[in-house]
Amino acid sequence: MGRIDEVTGDGHSELLDDDPIEITFAYHDGDEAILKAIRQTSSTAC
Repeated sequence: MGRIDEVTGDGHSELLDDDPIEITFAYHDGDEAILKAIRQTSSTAC
């Protein structure tokens, strides 16, 4: 199993106009990660 390093920073999320949500993580060492999640609809009931 790989090593996991702890990091600190902050982040925020924003609901965009065309329905996806964008999540931004800003780490204290200057790195940044941006994730976008898009809702998928299904015609099949769960």
